[in-house]
Amino acid sequence: MTSGTASRMAEDYDSVYSENDAVFGANECPLLQKCADFLPEGARVLDLGVGQGRNALPLARRGCQVTGIDTSQVAVDTVNRIAAEENLPLTALLQDFLTYEPDRSFDAVLCFGLMQVQDLAGCASLVERLHQWTRPGGALFLTTWHLEDPSFDRLCKEWERRSGRSFRSPDGDANRLFLEKGEILKLFFRWEVIHHWEGLGKLHKHGLGKRERHGEVEAVLTRPKK
Repeated sequence: MTSGTASRMAEDYDSVYSENDAVFGANECPLLQKCADFLPEGARVLDLGVGQGRNALPLARRGCQVTGIDTSQVAVDTVNRIAAEENLPLTALLQDFLTYEPDRSFDAVLCFGLMQVQDLAGCASLVERLHQWTRPGGALFLTTWHLEDPSFDRLCKEWERRSGRSFRSPDGDANRLFLEKGEILKLFFRWEVIHHWEGLGKLHKHGLGKRERHGEVEAVLTRPKK
């Protein structure tokens, strides 16, 4: 993803977040509750694409020390305002993952819905950073899409095909990337698998958008200690 594309995406999300308080839902991702043992009180957590705080705020309320990054100024301002009002251990930063440089690794990293909006180079950079940002023994929570996603055939016809499984929108402002089944485990092949599921997700919608469902990949993995 180029800086220009990231900037345009940020502007789009600024508008969307200004119009709706819970674009991606009001409840935290179920994976966080399913694997809560890896998110104890005091854990240092990085939330990539913090959005409106759907996941960061509940974790901070449970005592995790949360850092969130996002390219949307509206998202960052919203999360920081709520954190200040509730005196939560949560800080949101206006950052893109490609330029973010934390001073140390984290006990847990959340990467929900970020991988599928990258091109191949962006995905490779993201995977490299996830390896760096998760401390040895720490946990990575990740969701993305796979090739059986219902939108794949439509994108084959309507978008520019950049590879066998990646696409760019006609205006050049958006990317979509689909993993092969089981590919996520190959990208983190030495990591311990705590949870892994791939299938067709539930019908849902974002804000005022249309109802949709996706070919979803869920993974909770822990980085090797050595």
